[in-house]
Amino acid sequence: MRDIPFFPHQVIRELALSSFLIGVLLILAALVPPPLGDEAQPGKVMEVEPQWYLAPLFGFLALWCAGVSQNLSLGVVIPLLVVLIILLIPFIDRNAAGRRYWRIAGAAFVAVMVFLACYAYLFGVESCSGLLP
Repeated sequence: MRDIPFFPHQVIRELALSSFLIGVLLILAALVPPPLGDEAQPGKVMEVEPQWYLAPLFGFLALWCAGVSQNLSLGVVIPLLVVLIILLIPFIDRNAAGRRYWRIAGAAFVAVMVFLACYAYLFGVESCSGLLP
């Protein structure tokens, strides 16, 4: 079998495919524009509904303001620390015996995230409305 060099053959093939896909997206964007939504009304407070991937953070912030503390900076720092711990797990986990505990911790983390997302969609962040600018 003959070897085909990556450059320029594969690069040209990928550029052609990506140009075609971008063209299809541009045509779809021109022919089927997205809906604009409701008309803006000055003075009316809009309810914020987060995207699904941000819902646990909104739920955590709502719980934090509702009963734990009025310090919003800790409500931002704590999720950041959790993300840093998750990023450090491959470096912390060195033996196979401790992986069972990490699985339990991961399942608990997912359960807490689902709970916080449900809390965000049910109750929102009204408890923080006086604290937010």
